[in-house]
Amino acid sequence: MIGTPGATVVRLSATNDLAEFCSGIRYESLPSDVRGKANELVLDHLGVALYGSTLPSGQIAIEYVRSLGGVAESSVLGSRVRAPAPDAAFSNGISVHSPELDDTEHVGSIHPGASVIPAALAIAEKIHADGRSFIAAIVAGYDVAIRLAVAAQGKTMSHYNRGFHPTATCGTFAAAASAGVLLGLNTSQLKHAFGIAGSAAAGLLEFLEDGTWAKRYGAGRAASSGVTAAYLAKLGFTGPGSVIEGRRGFLRAYSDDTNPEAISAGLGSEFTIMRTGIKPHSCCRYIQAPLDAVLEILRKDTVKPEEVERVEVRIVKTGIRLLDEPKDVRYNPKTVVDAQFSIPYSIATAIVNGRAFVDEYTDSAIKDPRVLSLAKKVKAVHGPELEREFPKHWPAKVIITLKDGRKLETYVPGAKGDADFPLTREELEEKFVTLAGKIITGDSLKAILEVLRRTQTLSDVNQLTSKLEYRTEMMAKIRAGLN
Repeated sequence: MIGTPGATVVRLSATNDLAEFCSGIRYESLPSDVRGKANELVLDHLGVALYGSTLPSGQIAIEYVRSLGGVAESSVLGSRVRAPAPDAAFSNGISVHSPELDDTEHVGSIHPGASVIPAALAIAEKIHADGRSFIAAIVAGYDVAIRLAVAAQGKTMSHYNRGFHPTATCGTFAAAASAGVLLGLNTSQLKHAFGIAGSAAAGLLEFLEDGTWAKRYGAGRAASSGVTAAYLAKLGFTGPGSVIEGRRGFLRAYSDDTNPEAISAGLGSEFTIMRTGIKPHSCCRYIQAPLDAVLEILRKDTVKPEEVERVEVRIVKTGIRLLDEPKDVRYNPKTVVDAQFSIPYSIATAIVNGRAFVDEYTDSAIKDPRVLSLAKKVKAVHGPELEREFPKHWPAKVIITLKDGRKLETYVPGAKGDADFPLTREELEEKFVTLAGKIITGDSLKAILEVLRRTQTLSDVNQLTSKLEYRTEMMAKIRAGLN
């Protein structure tokens, strides 16, 4: 242990503990529920990424990687392009993070899959890894992502409060972990990979000010940098072995209130991938529970937008801090990103359209005058009574007051899709089919879904990705529209 008066005491062996865990992970030793969870997350990830590849940010990433050329090692989802592994991971990380539908973990407030799975997929393809190795690498990456994010956030969400985006920062270490496991790195090499990744760990929340795509870039860059770090370590490049806990390491540099015990507590026996949630709504995780509450009200009562006097949305303080400013774009989103992080817009579109999925977050949808008019009546407020369960659960309460004086209210203890309130397998596959079906149809879609039901049995992950290269005429039109 090390420390100075008044400073956080950080466990000396945190970096080594994670490296040792990752180097020893084996599919055969994983509990069956952990294996199953990883399989579900791969299914969800690929559906979101395939849809995300059709969005402008995804398309630009594809074109960028295409323009770089290079050895055809790994698939660039949403295209027939194959690229060097770091570049494929970059594009796929951007694609999956673009629709705001990728998986999350609450306590660390991170999207672990956005960096872990693109890195693992790119390396697995390059080295022709089997499905079991692929799943094991993903489990390792999720543990690194979530444990490091929880440690950096501390009790006060300090990493967030300082303006850092854990999906991009912690995700870089996690991508290095998943890539390193597949490359067969030993404990010493993984420590070097983490040390290298630490110098690439970056990502800011400033995108919230103007609704730009830097958040999406952060996920792609984390995935790519993690792959690069793992490869450099394999070749003998070195990095500091105390990068996480050191005097000038990640935790001290990126947080004022850390929880270093979270890194090693239960490591190897408690798999944090089990805490990962899957989103049913295409927006920020802090808005998921409020949307569930609104939709629950709509299932019980008929609510016409013109009958609404006001809507009060009660959430935890961290959500208010993250989403309440700047108010002008929260009530009048200028971009899709603005809308994805707007409580007023999201609640209003759910009342008007009966859902808040991908079609409600497009350049045309966010200009709907009915939604914008209703959004002005929505106010997010802090609900102190909701803090008791946070951050393990993110509860919400919604009160809709109608013009006739009636009040319709609902409390939800957590969002649907969270680990404690999971989607069914049928709902997961429905989400996949809806999203992937935007670019893949018919028998091709059925074939992909069948393979995804047995990812762990594949002798070569390319047996899966080869089926994802299918491209419809619609994709060609999307691409042509950017030129």
